[in-house]
Amino acid sequence: KSNMNSRALIRFSKPTLCLVIFFLCFLLYYLPCASSQKELGWCEALFQCGNITASFPFWGGNRPQNCGLPLLELHCNNNNNSTTLIISDREYSVFKVDQTSYTLTLTRTDLLGSFCSAKFSTTTLPPDIFELLPTYKNLTVSYLCDPLNLYLSNFTCLDKGIVSVSPRPEKQSLCNQSFTVNVPMSFFPEEREFSLEQLESVLRKGFEVKVKIDEISCQGCSSSGGICSFNGTTQVCCKTTSPSGVICVPKRQLSAGELHGLCSQAFICGNQNNLLYPFWIPGREECGHPDFKLNCIEGFAELNIASVKFRVLEANYTSHIIRLARTDYIGHLCPQDPSNAPFDENVLRFSPDTDLLTIYYGCRDFSFSTPVYDPTYFKELGCDDDLNGRSYYVTRNLSSPLLDGVRDLLKILRVFCTRNVTIPASGPALNTLQRFQTSDNLKKALEQGFKVGVNRECSICTDSGGACGYSQATREFVCYCNNGPYDHTCGSRKRSHGSSVLAGVLVLLVIFTLFLRWRKTSDDHRQHNLKTLIPLKHYSYAQVKRIIKSFAEGDNGRLVGDGISNEEEEIAKKMTLVGLWCIQSSPSDRPPMNRVVEMMEGSLDDLEVPPRPVLQIPVAPFPESSWISEESSSTSEVLASSTN
Repeated sequence: KSNMNSRALIRFSKPTLCLVIFFLCFLLYYLPCASSQKELGWCEALFQCGNITASFPFWGGNRPQNCGLPLLELHCNNNNNSTTLIISDREYSVFKVDQTSYTLTLTRTDLLGSFCSAKFSTTTLPPDIFELLPTYKNLTVSYLCDPLNLYLSNFTCLDKGIVSVSPRPEKQSLCNQSFTVNVPMSFFPEEREFSLEQLESVLRKGFEVKVKIDEISCQGCSSSGGICSFNGTTQVCCKTTSPSGVICVPKRQLSAGELHGLCSQAFICGNQNNLLYPFWIPGREECGHPDFKLNCIEGFAELNIASVKFRVLEANYTSHIIRLARTDYIGHLCPQDPSNAPFDENVLRFSPDTDLLTIYYGCRDFSFSTPVYDPTYFKELGCDDDLNGRSYYVTRNLSSPLLDGVRDLLKILRVFCTRNVTIPASGPALNTLQRFQTSDNLKKALEQGFKVGVNRECSICTDSGGACGYSQATREFVCYCNNGPYDHTCGSRKRSHGSSVLAGVLVLLVIFTLFLRWRKTSDDHRQHNLKTLIPLKHYSYAQVKRIIKSFAEGDNGRLVGDGISNEEEEIAKKMTLVGLWCIQSSPSDRPPMNRVVEMMEGSLDDLEVPPRPVLQIPVAPFPESSWISEESSSTSEVLASSTN
C-alpha cells in the first residue's frame, strides 16, 4: 500500500508536491550547510590575492561557496595578482576590501583602458546585495548625439559619434543612446576644464559599495564560537555539534518578550542617541519601517527617501517631534544635480508649521514677458551660471492661495527653467525669509530643516505599553507587547503570524484539492460552489471545515463518488496533515526533511493528528470576529475528519 501511495503521489501531484515541499523547507527551522567539522574549518580560511584579503561574506580560492554569498565569488588572476568579481555578467576589478565596514572599491574592468573601447552599456548592481556609498553618484553618458546641437561636455568616439557626459539626462535629449557609470560626487563634468582624460582617470579609480549583510547577527555568531555563512541567500551561523557534524541555523526568531524589549530600547546612530520607530539599523529590522533605514556615517544619522538623502537633526519622542533636513542643501544653496522627489507622508506626516519651498534652476531670460507680481514670495537665488542660466525661489507651497497673485509668473518659470526642486522647510523660518530676503536667511531655513510628527499608530502603541515595529510578513505596522504582537495597542486584536503562515499553506492544499475535483466533475452546481470558494485569499479553520465537507455530497465525505481515486484522496489528506505539522509554533515540533519524506511516502493511518494550533483570541470580544468561537470549537473536528 505504501508503494501504491508513492506512485499515486508522483502520478497525480508532482508539480503541486514540489511547491508544497518548497513551503515546508522554508518553514523548517534548521538548515544544513556543512556536513563535517572539517568543512566548517574551511570557512576559517581567507581569500588572498595580491594585496586583497577577504573572509565572510566573500568566497573563492581556498574558501568554499557555502562560506559566503553565492554572488560574491572573488577570482584571482595569478599573472598579475589582481582580484575580480562578476556582477550581473560584467567583470569588475576589486581594488580594496574593508572587512570592518563590509565595503568594496570596484571599477568595471572594461573602463580601465580607453573609454571609447569600453562596452557602452549600463550594469545594474543588485540592490539587495550592494549599496552605493553616498559619496558617489550616477553619471549619464549619452552617445550618437545630434552633431548640430551644442553639448557642454563632449568628445568623439569612433563608431559612437559625439559623446556627451552629464549628471542631468534631460540635457542630452538629442542623443540616441545612453548608459550610466559611477563617479565621485565631487566630479563635475560640466566644468570648463573637462576632458576625456579627466573622465578616464576618475573611472579608473573606481567607486565604493557596501555589501548588505546582517552585521549584528554575524557578530553574535562569531562571539558564540560559530562562523557566519550562507545557505543559498539565507545568512546562517554554523557551529560544530559533534566531532563529525556541523549544523547551520538562520537568525533565531525572537520571542514576543524579546521583540518588545528590543524595539522599546532607543538606539544610537551618528550624533543621534534616542532613535526609535520608524528608524532602524541592521539588527533592528523588526523595529522600523523598511523605508527608514539609517546610515550611521561621518557622525550623522541619514536615510534615503525616494532617492533623496535626509539627515536626522532631532528625534524627540516626548514632544512627538522629529526634525529632518535635506542633506544636499545643508551648507549649499545650489547643489549639483538636486533631485525633485515628494516626501512620502504615509509614515511621518508634516507638522502644521512645515511648509514647502520651491527653487527653480537653469532659467532662461524671461524679462521680455515678466508680468507684474508681488515680490514678497519670489526672489532671484543667485546661482548665476552663464551656461546654465539663473535661479529663483518661491517661499510658499505652490498650491497656496497666497501665490494667486503670481500664477502667471509661475507658469513662465515652468516653461523657461530646466528644473524645479520642492523642499520641505520650517514655516517660521520661511516667514523670516519673506520679511528679510537674504541668502543667509535662506540657508538657515534649509539648514534648520522641517518637522514631522511621530507616527500616530506608534504613539497609540507606546501609550498602551507596547513597542512599535513592522511586520515583514504582512507589510504593516505592528505593536509588540510582552504577550505577543497586536495590530494597534496592547490588548487590541492580536496578530497571529503563525495563523498567517498556516493560512498560506492551507490555501495551497485546498486549491490543489479543489483543482482535482474541478477536473473530475461536470456537475454545474458543484463548479459554482467552487468558484465562490477559490477567490478567498485566506482560509480560517471554519472555512476549511466547510470546504472539506463540500468535498463530497454523499458517503461520509469521501471523494471517490466524484470520480477521484482513493489514492488521490489520501494524498490530499496527507498533504494537509504534513502541512499542519510543519507550521507548528514550536520549532522542535516541526519534522525534519527526511521525516517529511517518510510521512508523504508512508501510510495515512500511521500519521498522527498534530496538536491543536494556539488560536490567539483577544480578551475582549470583537463584533466583527464572531467566527472565532466557531473556528476554535471546530478545530479538532476538522483535523479528525481528515483522517477518517
